[in-house]
Amino acid sequence: MRTNCSVIVFLGFILVACIPAGSQNHDKKQSADIAAIQQVSANLDAAWNRHDAAALSELFLDNADFQWHTGELLSGRKQIEQYFSTIVFKQMPADYRHKTMIQRLRFLEEDVAIGDGTIVVFREGAAENEKPYLSVLFTCVGQKNNGHWRIAAVRLMLVKSE
Repeated sequence: MRTNCSVIVFLGFILVACIPAGSQNHDKKQSADIAAIQQVSANLDAAWNRHDAAALSELFLDNADFQWHTGELLSGRKQIEQYFSTIVFKQMPADYRHKTMIQRLRFLEEDVAIGDGTIVVFREGAAENEKPYLSVLFTCVGQKNNGHWRIAAVRLMLVKSE
């Protein structure tokens, strides 16, 4: 179940929750794109928290891929939706929540961005000292198509234990 929950973490749309940490001099257009990417991230967290695989998959491009921290690769929006609906959300307790935190966002082109951050899956109402169910790092590539930002690729990585 822990592996399947990781998948959930991915969602962390990871790419999108972006607040650029080291970026400077954003013009108005780029500021609007950053806000749109942040909204994708918020929508991803909301869809995950509702266990809504269809809404979650709509945030991805048709040919997107999603790679779990285990190495398992999901290819395409349909496979992503199916995996979340039949595996992840079937096994995830209803009170577990998904939170995407983008630490870095960089625009490679006007319509292509790459983001890095952390995804945490935790129990709603957990004590402050309760360890999260899952915490992973992610790298996400987003692409703007027809005026809308979508996730093109997500890669999840376990946080190194110390």
